[in-house]
Amino acid sequence: NIAYAIRLDGTFERMVFRSVPRQGKPYPPLAAVSSQQTVFRQDAVAGTLIGFWCPTFMQGVNVPGFHLHFLSADRQQGGHVLDFTLTEGRVQLDPTNSWTVQLPLDPAFLGTHLGTDQSEALHAIEQGQSAQ
Repeated sequence: NIAYAIRLDGTFERMVFRSVPRQGKPYPPLAAVSSQQTVFRQDAVAGTLIGFWCPTFMQGVNVPGFHLHFLSADRQQGGHVLDFTLTEGRVQLDPTNSWTVQLPLDPAFLGTHLGTDQSEALHAIEQGQSAQ
């Protein structure tokens, strides 16, 4: 019933991750951005996974389950992890029993409508599918 920060340094038989192009103002919705994503696959790659595991009740604050990002050891490739096969590695877990959220006070954030339930679109995006 708590979240965990995760770091895994290792060698991966297979790493599948995605990235989206840099965005600019006015920032489009995540579902629109995900339709521009590129999916990469690397075999026999060394690098670091970083992210969180969150319990289901945290939906709405963060994504339930694993949310991981990859950075290659040479720092040349990375993105949101979709799938991987670990060859060997070292994992570090940090039980996280508190979370501080600081919201911006700028007019763009304060004037944005955030009341729409995005859970279905977010689930599709997190699984590497475009939510269209």
